[in-house]
Amino acid sequence: MDCGTCPSDTVVVEVPEQVECALTVTDSALKMLSEAFAEDRSAALLVGVLSGGCSGYMYDLQIVTETDIDCQELNIEGFRVLVPNAVSHLLNGIEIDYVDQLMGGGFKINNPNADRSCGCGESFG
Repeated sequence: MDCGTCPSDTVVVEVPEQVECALTVTDSALKMLSEAFAEDRSAALLVGVLSGGCSGYMYDLQIVTETDIDCQELNIEGFRVLVPNAVSHLLNGIEIDYVDQLMGGGFKINNPNADRSCGCGESFG
């Protein structure tokens, strides 16, 4: 049904191009991954992106044994890192770091592709 206000009833959805993702993990992040994974290297770190946050997107890090998501698998210092192909253009070139702070620590993503990011370091745009 045409509402009469739109110039066309055709909807164009641009699908982002999948890129071969390259990322780095700092020594402090590798240390934390070693503690999280222990000797079980069959699990993987899934580095995803969710819609939301104060800047448009939020990082989503999960330890998984398997996933149905179409991903590229990277081997970084013996750790399996999965990057969903649908968001590879947003994550290409990122650095995963671990920052230990007075009020607790956590993983921090440094993203050279982000136009903007939130002070919390958990969202980007």
